[in-house]
Amino acid sequence: MLLLVRYREQFSGRVVEIGCGAGRLLGYLVEIAERAHGIDVSSTMVQYCRTAFPAADVRQGDLRALSGVLEGAFDVVLASDNILDILDDGERRRVLTEIRERHLAPGGRLVFSTHNLAHLDARPPASESVGGVARAIDLLRKALNRSPAAAVRGVARRRRERFNRRRLGRLEYRAGDHAVINDEAHEYGLLHYYIRRDDQQRQLEQLGFALIECRELDGTLVGPGREGIGPSLYYVAGPANLDGPMP
Repeated sequence: MLLLVRYREQFSGRVVEIGCGAGRLLGYLVEIAERAHGIDVSSTMVQYCRTAFPAADVRQGDLRALSGVLEGAFDVVLASDNILDILDDGERRRVLTEIRERHLAPGGRLVFSTHNLAHLDARPPASESVGGVARAIDLLRKALNRSPAAAVRGVARRRRERFNRRRLGRLEYRAGDHAVINDEAHEYGLLHYYIRRDDQQRQLEQLGFALIECRELDGTLVGPGREGIGPSLYYVAGPANLDGPMP
């Protein structure tokens, strides 16, 4: 991740990764941070990280109750892989506020990614991407190329997708500055928060942050007035009351 290099100075301090999973990034943070911390809701992931990265302080905890797990302020709070997007708008704003008020040091950095609503809206509807007969032929071709076991698993997966879509699709909504979408992740088993670049900047400013930069997953800078083309965007923010200009 380009941002790990650009903010190496901050990442060399006291750092916490929210939603550390199996430690893909935590393993790197342990090498460069004075003190690396990790939080994950899964006890299995926590135990794995404790074994794999004994130098890190890894704890089980819920994103929605960080103060029950975290102690003190951090030079970097990292929330990658769109982890904040499992929250609804109210929870998201509350968690971001909690991070700024309780867990981000003066001059600290919040680094996070989030689903890009502009990318979602730019995609053609499924009915337009592969039309009618052509779509049916494509599905038949794929089925014929599968083993019987794979075909059975495919049928079961599509049934789960349809069930989840019926169950969660009705909970989708669009507001003026964001949307909550039942996307294809985990067989349509989740609702995810989507937001556009400038709306995310306004949200951060409302919560007492100053946006430092926004980038595509490949590192391309996405400036004000641009929406970005990737499915997710990375944001770097700091407390709005920082002294002096931001980089």
